[in-house]
Amino acid sequence: MTVPLATSMSAAADAPRVGIASAVAGDPTGKPPDEIERVLHVGLDVQAGEVITTGSADRAHLLFLDGTALTIGSEAQVTLDRFVYDSDRKLGELGVTATKGVFRLVGGKISKKTPVIVTTPSSTITIRGGIALFSVEPTRTTATFVFGYEMTLTSQGRTRSVTAPGFQVSAMLGQPPGLASPVARGGLADSIGRLEANGGKRDGGADRAAKAAGLAEANSARGPNAAGPVQGGPGPASQMPGGPNGPGGPPRMGGFDPQGVGPMQPFPPAGAGGARTAP
Repeated sequence: MTVPLATSMSAAADAPRVGIASAVAGDPTGKPPDEIERVLHVGLDVQAGEVITTGSADRAHLLFLDGTALTIGSEAQVTLDRFVYDSDRKLGELGVTATKGVFRLVGGKISKKTPVIVTTPSSTITIRGGIALFSVEPTRTTATFVFGYEMTLTSQGRTRSVTAPGFQVSAMLGQPPGLASPVARGGLADSIGRLEANGGKRDGGADRAAKAAGLAEANSARGPNAAGPVQGGPGPASQMPGGPNGPGGPPRMGGFDPQGVGPMQPFPPAGAGGARTAP
């Protein structure tokens, strides 16, 4: 059974949830379709089409029904565009629009078969079966591959694919993406600080709070209970130009420290995961 997205105030209470706010700091807000803006609290349902906004002292962790986890840093905004999930078959689609800010996405069950799609003002990112950190500005997007099968960044009809942890790729508005390059030691310190809820100290405080609230502990961990297909958001968008179409594969492990201190040994061998143009 497929549940339609609510389209009126009277039906808002019956709108399908796509996940929950599993941990928050400060007063991040959510604006569901056809509803007033509200402050997000731990355990509050989030809906397809909802716009999440954080201020300078705010952070939020969202846990989707398939186990996907999205960390939203300070001064950020993201719209939960598309979520379809069949818990019986463990298949679905997930797409968000990140307008500004720093985000970390840990892929759940959906991303094992179908890439999660992140749309930004300058590019489109896909994450397949893994973890990625991305920074979004009005004219620039930078995506860092932390773990998993593949991450791509597409802009101006050109796609860069990254499969080695610790590499990142950027695109300026109106320009194709540049070459993938390894993250310098300490290169993610600012981004990690904006994701943490403790003033930027990299002690994992925000992640521990999320785990205590029920956040998925690992890639494809359990999400909130859901029976049968769940659907929200508009119909599927056309396939991204140059997106990945190849068969799946096992996650690629790598020597990368997600806390932002840069590559560690053993690092992937040269050429193992540099830039490659998707077919």
